[in-house]
Amino acid sequence: MNRDRDISPPRKDDSTANGFHRRAWFDMLARHCFAGSDVMMPQARIGDASAVLPLVRDADDGRLTALANYYSFSYSPMFERAKDVGEREALVRQIAVGLRGSAGRVSLYPLIDNDGDAMPELLRRAFAAAGWIALLTDQNSNHIVDINGRSFDAYWRKRPGALRTSVRRKSRAARYEFHIHRQIDERLWQEYCSVYGASWKNAEPYPDMIRAIAAEAAQRDALRLGIARRGESAIAAQLWTLEGTTACIHKIAHDNAEDIHSPGTLLSHHMFAHMIGNEKVARIDYGTGGNAYKRDWMEQERPMLRLDCFDPRSARQWLPALRTRISQLVRRPS
Repeated sequence: MNRDRDISPPRKDDSTANGFHRRAWFDMLARHCFAGSDVMMPQARIGDASAVLPLVRDADDGRLTALANYYSFSYSPMFERAKDVGEREALVRQIAVGLRGSAGRVSLYPLIDNDGDAMPELLRRAFAAAGWIALLTDQNSNHIVDINGRSFDAYWRKRPGALRTSVRRKSRAARYEFHIHRQIDERLWQEYCSVYGASWKNAEPYPDMIRAIAAEAAQRDALRLGIARRGESAIAAQLWTLEGTTACIHKIAHDNAEDIHSPGTLLSHHMFAHMIGNEKVARIDYGTGGNAYKRDWMEQERPMLRLDCFDPRSARQWLPALRTRISQLVRRPS
């Protein structure tokens, strides 16, 4: 295992990976959200197959955590030429062995079983086999909708009646024009920022990260920046990206002064119609958090798990491990 602290530029085939498990994604996080932090890139190799587990050291208690935060829809090691489950598990185990002695605790979140890849359980088995006490707990939820070849009309008929009625009624006023932009320039970005600033949202903790997400996505033709305008004024904005056949909703905002006219809902309707009808996406992912409004648009809810790994050789980790085990039993009864 190597501890490579440099995050290299994305490989040529980087765009084929899950959008949140790529070198480019981890590079943006390290630059804009974890600048000055102790970022680690422990690696393992078996033949031509390799794995990298991006980590950052917590400044408060010294534990190692996933190089991820609320911008990350999910977390996973980066694998190259390792398609077989057993080979992937062996690579992670090799990394986990090397981490013993680097920290008494490793915490990985958010983990999702994505299309049956069983990544949370794979990571748990690998760390357990390396001698760690490895415990998975439910932490949050992720809302998605699988389109399964449906037309937008077929999808829309399944939405709650109150949502469909609201869109129909508010659309009659025809107050807004909707545009979806694939590139970003300063004028467009200022429109997005002005909408966000006039919304109910708290100030963005890492505005440079959001700009980087948009710019990097635009470079690979994956940006879909939706803007609702009334005349020359931007009233609502939504930042989406395309990751393979999945459309990911990163940010939504609208001007609070226009609440009565529901510009955000109308823009969502336009974006969903475009993504399903024109882009032919297979899935739409609403990201982290179980917000109630997401259920109106989504159809499936997936658990987001955290893996906590404790080194049993450290007596300081016994009590935290016990507390996590109790939490596991309470939240995930067997």
